[in-house]
Amino acid sequence: MPASEPLLILEQIHLSWPHGVLFSGLEWRVRAGAALVQGGPGSGKTTVLRLLAGALSATRGRILLQGGPVQPAQVFWPEREAAGCEKVLVRDWWRALAGRYPAWDAAALAQHINGFALAPHQEKAFFMLSTGTRRKAWLAAALASGAPLTLIDEPLAGLDIASARYLSAAIADAAQQPDRVIVVAHDVPLVDVSWTAQLALPDAK
Repeated sequence: MPASEPLLILEQIHLSWPHGVLFSGLEWRVRAGAALVQGGPGSGKTTVLRLLAGALSATRGRILLQGGPVQPAQVFWPEREAAGCEKVLVRDWWRALAGRYPAWDAAALAQHINGFALAPHQEKAFFMLSTGTRRKAWLAAALASGAPLTLIDEPLAGLDIASARYLSAAIADAAQQPDRVIVVAHDVPLVDVSWTAQLALPDAK
């Protein structure tokens, strides 16, 4: 697919809740690279990620990735991948993911382990980790997965300054990969990341 063509398309997305309409005719076209879903609390940022992950179905409209319907195997969504892993060692979780994602990059994972200072935590189960360290383990896997669609919600939550700085650089680097979209949901753009697309959601009323 040519670099100028959108890799991810949201077409006429309509989503209704019992208390009203969240999205009506939402359109978004994203080329390969890093894309930002931006908005305040309650604006629907996480809901967009859930739609992209297939965890939520739109009332109307369709979502396409690489020209066809999004398949679960094409998406890395940390919240879903980490479900039920409380007693799993971080190292074993990474190994299991490597077997499921064909474009998994072991060298990139090693780089992220170093960048996030995760080496002392590889032999620990997730329940033993702090919230911040747990999120860093998720983020390292997301970036190393090579998944055509990688979803990152509230990227800086629980991160120290050094890790936040490393994450911005790592997202910028991973976004250079062809045929890959990294969608980040956050209230403001991350520094050092060149966004190929931005979706600004209005604040909740």
